[in-house]
Amino acid sequence: MLISDSLPQMWLIYFGLAVVVVFTGYMAVRILPRFMRWLVVGGVTGMIAVPAGFHVTATVPADSYSGTAPAIVAFAISLIQKDGGGVASSFAMLVLGIGLGLAAGLGIWWLGRGREQRRREAQRPSRRAAHDDEGQEGAVDNGLRAESRDAPARTAAARRTARDRQEPSL
Repeated sequence: MLISDSLPQMWLIYFGLAVVVVFTGYMAVRILPRFMRWLVVGGVTGMIAVPAGFHVTATVPADSYSGTAPAIVAFAISLIQKDGGGVASSFAMLVLGIGLGLAAGLGIWWLGRGREQRRREAQRPSRRAAHDDEGQEGAVDNGLRAESRDAPARTAAARRTARDRQEPSL
């Protein structure tokens, strides 16, 4: 059962928190262009999601502990313990995770890039059509303006007076 086994539950909670961290990290780097954003998020995801083995020694050999943890945690533990073999193996897993995360981020960007290009191409004809419609409306407006120039000065003055008149306020 998931509840009685603490190790699977710990990994499930860790990956749930990792998803929250990755999502908030993605939202935090929104100022970057989409390409760089996916590379940063992919690298961080690879860094926190790849497991690596570690060994913690104690003063009493019976109290030592071996287990699996995220590569960044195993690297930090091995670095603090000054365990050269642990540092090398966890660093290799860390670099592998970052590389896989970068590749995944690049793949997501590549798939999204095609969708973005299709959306832009779909908008181009509609912009041209809208621009052509505006040009025709402008021609009609110019015709109306020409007609209003030919109107007698008295009616134009009457319209200005009516437009500029203010109603009394209470």
